[in-house]
Amino acid sequence: MNKKVFCLPLLGFACSLALFAEVPAQHEMRGPFPIMSTPYFEDGEVDYDSLALEAKWVYKCGCPGVIWCQSNDAIDLLTTEEKFKGFEACAAAVEGLPIVLTLGANGTNTTEMLEIAAEIERVAERHPNAKIAIISRPPDDVKTEAQLEEAWSRLGEIAKRPVIFQTYGTKTTPTPSVELIVRLAGKYPHAFGYVKEEAAGFEANLRMKKQVASKPVMKHIFAGWGGWQWLLQLRQCGCEGLVTERCAFAPLLAEIWRRYEKGERGLKLTEAFAMYRLLVDQHNFPKGLRGYPLYLLQKEGVFKNTVSRQYEKAKVTEGGSFGSGKKWRLEKVELNEIQKKELDLLYSEMMEFCKQK
Repeated sequence: MNKKVFCLPLLGFACSLALFAEVPAQHEMRGPFPIMSTPYFEDGEVDYDSLALEAKWVYKCGCPGVIWCQSNDAIDLLTTEEKFKGFEACAAAVEGLPIVLTLGANGTNTTEMLEIAAEIERVAERHPNAKIAIISRPPDDVKTEAQLEEAWSRLGEIAKRPVIFQTYGTKTTPTPSVELIVRLAGKYPHAFGYVKEEAAGFEANLRMKKQVASKPVMKHIFAGWGGWQWLLQLRQCGCEGLVTERCAFAPLLAEIWRRYEKGERGLKLTEAFAMYRLLVDQHNFPKGLRGYPLYLLQKEGVFKNTVSRQYEKAKVTEGGSFGSGKKWRLEKVELNEIQKKELDLLYSEMMEFCKQK
């Protein structure tokens, strides 16, 4: 991999950023970055070999980036040691590949977030030929924007690579203002300026336009919320990517992005997005981020089973309780023959669609 340096004379950093020679170039931080689902063995232990295989599979699908571990895929039920071991497995899997591995630096508090960020930097040092970035949501104990600014400022002092801010953390953490995000991007230009924008409802689109208008301090804005507004945000709001837990649909996410990058803005692009919405909006199967998509990953040969750790008191894996140390139970996606036949059909249609020119 060619070493690339963020040279930003506009912000007074120039070539003093040689320290960050191993980070991905800005133009690589675009497009669909699916969040990988965590594979488990039947006894609930993390299957690191399958996790590494999943990272390579996302690359083969054509996505420019991949993420682990982030958002609502029950990541808070992983221990810090499990996360670190997963970071290592993923970095080894993608070393030398032209894909950006984005690792989650999150925590129940700022200290935990920073400890994880520091480990990501150590992983990057051990794997110099892996393109590694960071994604971070507000620490769980943050209650005010001032506290969030302090937390992410400390992250900016540690990070030597691009950091995507995820604007939604939990129901109790504040959504950072656009002004805060832009201010931090100006203060730490070597790392900040990337956002997974997922404020509630249409507000996300208005915020996205403000962030895009703040370029070049801001760099690239990613959609969130499962991509349900992604087509609108691509065509109308200046969005340049998507961060979503729907990893099982990586082939189609890559196809949508290829069409958009080729300049398609009409029916063909709409058809691709409609196919994506068809796949993710099924209501005749077990729901949740770890519902029927796990069957598709198993069908692809990436997962060995459909086992999940589940929050003990939650009904679905998305949402539920946050925070390390939460009790969990094992859960397995069970499908009847009718459901399997329909998912098999949807899967084959997705793959056939992605082969169309």
